[in-house]
Amino acid sequence: MKRRVVITGLGALTALGEGAEALWRGALDGRSGIGEVRWGAPGAEAWIFRGAEIRGFEPEKYVTQRKALKVMARDIQLGVAAASLAADDASARQLAGRRDRYGVIVGSGVLNHELDELAFSVLRSLGPDGRLDLSKFGQEGLSALFPLWLLKYLPNMPACHISILFDLQGPNNTLTTGASSGLEAVCEAFRIIRRGSADLVFAGAAESKLNPLGLAQYGVLGALGNGNSPAGRPFDPESHGIIPGEGAGFLVLEELEHALARGARIWAEIAGYGVSSPRGRETALRAALADAGAKASEVDYLQAAGLGIADEDAAEAAAIDSVFSDQSRGLAVSASKFVTGFTGFSSGPLDLILSALAVARQEVPPVPGAPMTNGYHRFHLVTGRPVRKRIRYAVTSASGFGAPSACVVTKPFNGGK
Repeated sequence: MKRRVVITGLGALTALGEGAEALWRGALDGRSGIGEVRWGAPGAEAWIFRGAEIRGFEPEKYVTQRKALKVMARDIQLGVAAASLAADDASARQLAGRRDRYGVIVGSGVLNHELDELAFSVLRSLGPDGRLDLSKFGQEGLSALFPLWLLKYLPNMPACHISILFDLQGPNNTLTTGASSGLEAVCEAFRIIRRGSADLVFAGAAESKLNPLGLAQYGVLGALGNGNSPAGRPFDPESHGIIPGEGAGFLVLEELEHALARGARIWAEIAGYGVSSPRGRETALRAALADAGAKASEVDYLQAAGLGIADEDAAEAAAIDSVFSDQSRGLAVSASKFVTGFTGFSSGPLDLILSALAVARQEVPPVPGAPMTNGYHRFHLVTGRPVRKRIRYAVTSASGFGAPSACVVTKPFNGGK
């Protein structure tokens, strides 16, 4: 018999503030965290662009070992903070029981280096023509770096720091699948608990792309808005680019009996999941419904990836319409990218946090900045105001930028049912 898995902790850090409640209130009010971001060295001309920046973040509030901050990139600091918030929400800081039954799964990838750390190394690696000489960089440039520099940017380090902070001695893994990494981490944590290999797992991701290297990556992908058309507006045919952001989202997943035994609050139950290739949005949706034992007609709410890139959104809309066909007009669809900005690895977990709260409170947040009408989908895109409705099953989806598609099905917790 498959074990049941519930969500008992929610932790979020976004441009809207600290905590899952700040994210929820912002989304419900249709408030965007996107604003003007300034980047530049002191005394230099500032580079100004639109983004969703977390302001006033104090990592010392969450990292008890101060020396550890020296080997934490901003992404890692945000991840540890969000995991701490999830632990507090789940009352999971002082857990009894076997530590080898508690684990952490993180979605991660390339963590962006800070230019000021690379500057001295690059200066020592310039050739006679003033260009970077990679051979010289290997021979002389690397020695100018902080000796533990690499530990700040390894993809598996967020999971390492979180496991140390909470003494999680069980399953520990890092998934690197691009934009779906964070939601796939949740899928993997769900599988681990359901098959009996753990009782409680922290799952989520963190990412900040608000530095020159991060922005350059999006630029190479051709994903940034060019300023001549709307950007970051989910399911808007005129939107042709993302608005970058930074954020972290972690959830505490727990085996049902374990959660009940310690009197934990349950936000929602995870019923199933599905993953597929980058072109398999429809496949992932169908696999998730099949795993949950849910019919398409029973799904009342879908938290879409909704990147705000016309081609990506059109492909996602086609998959949604195909899976839900005649029921699609009764399906309430929302998306959060105009609220949080595109937060990379963490976008999926942040959407799942919104979905869990929507299921618990039976209310769907709107999509701010979205057009009132749209020509390429049949489903009901919630705009303007929140919609209160009965939610039997909800689906959260993550995809985009060549990443695999991932979907998680949640439902209200109904005791023994």
